[in-house]
Amino acid sequence: MESSFFGVIMAGGRGTRFWPVSTRKLPKQFLCLTGDRTMLQETALRFEGLCGHGEIMVVTGGDHRKIVQEQLPWIMEENLLLEPSGRNTAACIGWAARTLVDRGRGSDLMVVVPSDHIIDKPEGFRNTLLKAAEPAADGKLVTIGITPDRPATGYGYLEKGKSFGKGVYEVSSFSEKPDLEKAEEYLESGNYLWNAGMFIWRADVIMDKITGYLPGLSEGLWKLDPGTCPDPEQYDALQAVSIDFGVMEKADNVVMVPAEFGWNDIGDWPSARRCGVGRGEVFAMDSENTTVWNGGKLTVLLGVSNVSVVETDSATLIMSDEYSQKLRDFVAELEDEKPDLV
Repeated sequence: MESSFFGVIMAGGRGTRFWPVSTRKLPKQFLCLTGDRTMLQETALRFEGLCGHGEIMVVTGGDHRKIVQEQLPWIMEENLLLEPSGRNTAACIGWAARTLVDRGRGSDLMVVVPSDHIIDKPEGFRNTLLKAAEPAADGKLVTIGITPDRPATGYGYLEKGKSFGKGVYEVSSFSEKPDLEKAEEYLESGNYLWNAGMFIWRADVIMDKITGYLPGLSEGLWKLDPGTCPDPEQYDALQAVSIDFGVMEKADNVVMVPAEFGWNDIGDWPSARRCGVGRGEVFAMDSENTTVWNGGKLTVLLGVSNVSVVETDSATLIMSDEYSQKLRDFVAELEDEKPDLV
């Protein structure tokens, strides 16, 4: 059966590890971090040549309808799904899949991508999806693996199993974020790829899997009234679980296609550094591995390394890299005392 691509962009989340630039009102996916286009716009642009504007769906927070419409003025109203609250990726993906099934498009290939990734070769992205289309159309759950270039401890890993030919491999196991020693073992083995959280599958197939592995979530999804703005109480009641933990790690039909493109996940300030994210004039002496973001003033760094200096009109952050994963917790505490800053 021939299937059509339907892009589903996950544009929820607050990007708290990118504070103070990323805030509740304007999260990082709506910011221009690497060029003249926002991360959401860059993500949507990658679907050129695969599907038209009418086959691109954005799932985002209810407060961000206007921002999405301003940044993607061509987005169809019916393809803008507004979450009353964040319920993790299984609910987000399941709602999008259920919507497509409702429309009689269950055989369409959902290409599920986050809105905060940097991809250096759009043509490689499209080639990877075309390679994934055949197993996805045959009922496989396809995930894209990123060949690691360093022993990263901030990503989950996919173990590459037997080959099905044409660059498609069984996923033997999923591994959570490892410690440095284990990450070095993964890198040396050459048999582990980063789990990028990008997926391709038929809409009806993923709905069947959600029903099988997360029956409570499935029941809640089918109870939602059709439309783009669900009842907040009904949506808040949905089980909050990731698609990886809830479905992918349990399913027996998961395969992987290695990416034919360079990839970076701007999850925090140190990871943004690798992508050249920064703003303002910097003078540095005896300093390395630093990130600076300010309004254009000169920032002088003398004898410091592995730090981020981030300034906005309302706040200044000076943070060592080892605290980058703790910034989320700090922002949660700050929200109680100074909610206007986050």
